[in-house]
Amino acid sequence: MGSIWPGALPKAIEYTCSGPRHPKACRMAPDHPTPEPLLPQRHSLVAQTVAILRANLREGVWKDFLPGELELCERLQISRVTLRAALDQLQREKWIQGGQGRRRRILVRSRAVRGTDSKVVVLLSPVSILTLSTSALFWVDALREHLAAAGYRLEFHTSPGCYAPHPERAIEAALQQMRAAAWVLYLSTEPLQRALAQRNLPCVIAGSAHAGIELPSVDIDYAATCRHAAGLLAARGRRRLALLMPRGGQAGNLQSERGFLEAGEKLKADGVETLVAHHDGTPDGLCRRLDELIAGAPPVDGLLVAKPVHVVTALSHLLRRGVMLPRQVALVSRDHDPFLDHLVPTVARYQRNPTQFARKIFRLVLELVQEGLRPRQHILLMPELVSGETLGAKAGR
Repeated sequence: MGSIWPGALPKAIEYTCSGPRHPKACRMAPDHPTPEPLLPQRHSLVAQTVAILRANLREGVWKDFLPGELELCERLQISRVTLRAALDQLQREKWIQGGQGRRRRILVRSRAVRGTDSKVVVLLSPVSILTLSTSALFWVDALREHLAAAGYRLEFHTSPGCYAPHPERAIEAALQQMRAAAWVLYLSTEPLQRALAQRNLPCVIAGSAHAGIELPSVDIDYAATCRHAAGLLAARGRRRLALLMPRGGQAGNLQSERGFLEAGEKLKADGVETLVAHHDGTPDGLCRRLDELIAGAPPVDGLLVAKPVHVVTALSHLLRRGVMLPRQVALVSRDHDPFLDHLVPTVARYQRNPTQFARKIFRLVLELVQEGLRPRQHILLMPELVSGETLGAKAGR
C-alpha cells in the first residue's frame, strides 16, 4: 500500500502528507480561505485522478508498469470505476498501454529517465501506515515536512515480502515499481538490510543496524536505556527483573536484551537476578508468559516491557490477577506512545523526541541524495525518563 500523492489535487486544498487518508496520518492544509466546496462530480474526480497519475508518471515514480488497479484505488481512495475512466483517458493519450487483466505498460519517458534526479524518498515498511503507532506517525510526519521543505516527496510503501527471510525477489519488484532517490527502512530485518547494502543502494535505517551492516542508521540507544531501567528497578528494591520482549530479530530488540543482561551482571553482587522473557506478540501469549513469571519461585517483582501495546496488555492482566502495582510488581515501559498518558495507574516509560529523530534521518537522507555521500554512522539517541506510579518509590523511602 502506498501513499496519496500531493500536488495534483485542487489548488485550494492540498494533502500535506503521504499515506492513506487517515486522521492520524494526514491533515488538510488550506493555501487560503475558501468557501464551502460543492460536492465533487465523478467527472471532476476522473480529471483529478488523471492529473495525479500524469504527475507521477512524469516524475518516474514507476519504471515500466503501473501498479494493479486495487493498489491504485487504495492509494487514491477512489472507486475502480473512477480509476478505469482515468486509465482509459491516459491510454488514449498514449501515456500507458495494456489492460484487460494485464498490468499497464508505461509508454512515456519520465523526467528521471531524461536525466533529472528523482525527488521521491520511499519509506519501506512491512505494515500499512494505518497500523503504525501514534508515536511512529509523529516522526514520519516530521520527516515528510523536512523533505518537502528540501524539495522531496515522501512515499510510504508497504511490502511484507521485503521482510521475508529471503527478500531478493520482493526487493527487485519494489525497485521496479518505485524509482526512489533514497530509501528509509522501517522495522527492517537483517536479510533486508544485508540485501540492500550489497546492492549499494542509498538507504537510511530508521532503527538499528544489524552487526556487520554498514548502512547509516538512527535509533534509540536501547542498550543504554535497558541498562538504566534495570538499575532503576533495582534501586526500588526489586530483586528479580524481567525484560518482556516479543520474539523477533530486530536489531533494536537485540540491543535491548544485551543492555539489560549487562546490567544484570553488575547487579548480581546486590542479589539481583535478570532474565529476558520472550512471548509471541499476541495478548494470549503475553498473558501466559506473565503468569509464568509471577508464579515463579521467587516471582518476578520488576518488569521492563517493550512496545506500548504490550504494556497495556501486561498492566491490565496483572490487575486482573489481583497483582498490586507497584507494591508487588514495578513496571516500566521501554517505549512511549501518547495513549499511555491515559492509563491508570500512570506508567513510567522512556520517551523519545520524534522531531529530533526525524531530523537526524532527514540529514542522513540529504547527504545521500544531494551530496552523493554514503555516511556510515550509527546515530543513537537517549530517550527521556517519564516517571509514573507503576515504578514506585526508591527502597527505604
